[in-house]
Amino acid sequence: MSAESPRRAAWLMPALAGAIVLAVVIALGVGGYLAYQRYTVRYTVERESDGLVVSKVVDARLAGATDLRVSRLTGIVQATASDSGWGGILPSGLVFKAPFEADYFVDLAKLDRSHFFWNAKTKTLIVTPPDVRVDSVNVDEARATIDQATGLIVTRGAMARLRQRASARAGQVVRGEAASAKNMVRARENARREIADLYQRPLTIAGVDANVVVQFEGEGNRNSEQWDRSRSIEEILAEGR
Repeated sequence: MSAESPRRAAWLMPALAGAIVLAVVIALGVGGYLAYQRYTVRYTVERESDGLVVSKVVDARLAGATDLRVSRLTGIVQATASDSGWGGILPSGLVFKAPFEADYFVDLAKLDRSHFFWNAKTKTLIVTPPDVRVDSVNVDEARATIDQATGLIVTRGAMARLRQRASARAGQVVRGEAASAKNMVRARENARREIADLYQRPLTIAGVDANVVVQFEGEGNRNSEQWDRSRSIEEILAEGR
């Protein structure tokens, strides 16, 4: 070993340690800045240059989506909430009725070749998408038809708690109704039609005489027939050319 090796190692070790410390400091700084930014967006009141508080979009992000909306449930929901207030001395309550909507989606981004089965004999394409899910539950409290608070004295803090609890309860009730068996059955049937039409159109345009069947994951039985999973949609479409 040359005399240069110990000197090189003695120089590299402090440099490496310094680089690691610098990387840690930078990471902590970036993490702290992002945490502060999130806190500011959520919990700091935005003001104009003259100090006036105004309505404005504080933060917005646009992201791509491949979800297919297949159904929407609408109606009116009633929600209640109560607050003991000062240990039961000033009890109060709130009840409101407001319109709601809940959307049902299927995530088509999860589909790959394993979700498509082709039967050349019967000219049938079977698609097995993920199950329908309930999403985007919205209660429009701004259009409430009933909004009644009860109590001898309803403090500002009590009203804020009542509003928050009633809103949460309304969302819970709507989500439960949207996820009920009868509504999920209807949403799946709508999804079958939407997804079948989505894949039937390119087959028809390409001149492929085929039938599209939609079965959600876990449904149906394909063991009694010979299904080809090795062919892509593009290869099936090529038959019509």
